[in-house]
Amino acid sequence: MLCQIIGFSQSKTQLDKSIKNSIIELREFVSIPNDALNADDIKENINWLTSSFTKRGFVTKTIKTEGLPLFYAELPLVKNKPTILFYMHFDGQAVDQSKWNQENAYNIVLKNTNQEGNFSEIAWNNLNKSLDNKWRLFGRSTSDDKGPIVLFLNAIDLIRENNREIPFNVKVILDSEEEKGSKPLPKAVQENRDLLKADFLIINDGPVHPSNKPTLVFGCRGITNLSITTFGPIKPQHSGHYGNYAPNPGFKLAQLLSGMKDEEGRVLINGYYDGIVLDEDTKKVLKSVPDNISLIHNNLGISSPEKVGSYYQESLQFPSLNIRGLSSGWTGKKARTIVPDRAVAEIDIRLVMESDGERLKKLIKNYIKSKGYRIVTQEPTFEERKKYDKIVMITESGVTKPFRTNLDDPNAKWIENILVNTFHQDVVKIRTMGGTVPIATFINTLKIPAFILPMVNPDNNQHSPNENLKIGQIEYGIKVFYNLLTTNLE
Repeated sequence: MLCQIIGFSQSKTQLDKSIKNSIIELREFVSIPNDALNADDIKENINWLTSSFTKRGFVTKTIKTEGLPLFYAELPLVKNKPTILFYMHFDGQAVDQSKWNQENAYNIVLKNTNQEGNFSEIAWNNLNKSLDNKWRLFGRSTSDDKGPIVLFLNAIDLIRENNREIPFNVKVILDSEEEKGSKPLPKAVQENRDLLKADFLIINDGPVHPSNKPTLVFGCRGITNLSITTFGPIKPQHSGHYGNYAPNPGFKLAQLLSGMKDEEGRVLINGYYDGIVLDEDTKKVLKSVPDNISLIHNNLGISSPEKVGSYYQESLQFPSLNIRGLSSGWTGKKARTIVPDRAVAEIDIRLVMESDGERLKKLIKNYIKSKGYRIVTQEPTFEERKKYDKIVMITESGVTKPFRTNLDDPNAKWIENILVNTFHQDVVKIRTMGGTVPIATFINTLKIPAFILPMVNPDNNQHSPNENLKIGQIEYGIKVFYNLLTTNLE
């Protein structure tokens, strides 16, 4: 039933009204551009947030950082009550308007699927009729991540309307630079530890599992990057004159890379997977995730996966070694008969809690040294080129750390029970999601348990053109926030 929410009995009309109010408010919020690269955008969004949270009884504050400011809000604190901190972000990916199927990505349009199965725009006055959970709102940040913020606020409205008590303190921190890595966040958190002090953290970002079941995520992988460049002649040379004579950097790089993994995708560098042990209880949770492997393979267009782990969820428990880009000379119609001057491989490494990013990069560099290469960190000089047969230039990024909360954390059980009792379905528990969120340093600084509680549909096109939010997920989010905020901590 649409109106089935823990703790009180309300009419379908009341919940429908809340959904419609959420849509109205989301249209207003999304209409304010939020490109994190534009400081003026962020200022206007903070003005909207200040007004919207204040009228719900929150005390608000703008936290200055070395970059763009953070937005903070709290309900009046009560001593001796536990505290939950909520994290969301209000910045969005930049918009390439030419790729969107609407005039303005910041003006939400309402769409339904037509007879051909494609989305087509429908008039807003359709909302005056009965709501269809399959309808979608299209616009930048409808799902990532302004939607959850608006659903949180409208759940607060419902709680007030029904004279319900929130049995703990509520704090909210909203990030303005999540889409570009949240670089100022760790220092800002360190400087505001007392303000942000809480018993645990709930992150409302990302989509629910593709099964559309209620989803609870216990961690995410970190990331670090390497750029590996091998060198041939000092400038590209005619392959007829110098093929078989001038060393080819493409082959050098290919030989280096091919020695890093076996034919089934497992890293061969000694010690790369050290420290990772999956006990039977952990494996049971991993296997309980209802992944549709046939669908995954169909979407990827592959016949079989690499063999790091024996199934999808298990593969995410290990650090990855990924070639994200390769370059040498020219290709396609622009291909030239030359010996290139260099070849470049861009590498990313996804990290798990048991793996240290700096250590893994050192293992890779030691492997390259073992192949007789001299490693430099900037363009080699002419003298270095003349002196050494094998030179590789390596540049690297910093490390965004992973986080993971224990699967048996009591706060997780509290969230899980709420989800089960709300939707009468088993909860998909994901130990480690594949992607990286820059919140990990935040969590590690505060030293509190943290959980990702997604709200939006899995096919929401976040970061891409035609980002969208299903009406059914608005209902989902209001229910989740309402029951979280009105259920006593166990």
